[in-house]
Amino acid sequence: MKTSTKAGTANTSGPRRQTPRAGSKTVKQQQNKPARAPRSRIKPTQIANTAAAMPRQSKQAEVIGLLRRPEGVTVAEIMAATGWQPHTVRGLFSGTLKKKLGLTLASVREKRGRIYRIEGGAKQTAERSARDAR
Repeated sequence: MKTSTKAGTANTSGPRRQTPRAGSKTVKQQQNKPARAPRSRIKPTQIANTAAAMPRQSKQAEVIGLLRRPEGVTVAEIMAATGWQPHTVRGLFSGTLKKKLGLTLASVREKRGRIYRIEGGAKQTAERSARDAR
């Protein structure tokens, strides 16, 4: 067996045992102690205030709001508002708005580019809601 550089100590592969310190708690005393809940850096009142002050609006709802405007919206304007790529905007138009939500989109070529609008407005939404209720 090898000896370490310190005089009189042997190098063992087992775990080291620490000698109990004066005033330290024993293992049994530590086990009887109830577990403390983890602390949070954000106070509960801060969470409630931020949630009540600003209701969360999804990007999809934001895009629908832009499409309902009388002047319409371009793909570039939607990209700037949401941070999406152009293929994501076009995918939203065809997949979500047309197929899933059943909205009718109209597009017109103008000076600022291709303008998209939702046709029908509130009437179309009310008809769709009545149809889904059946």
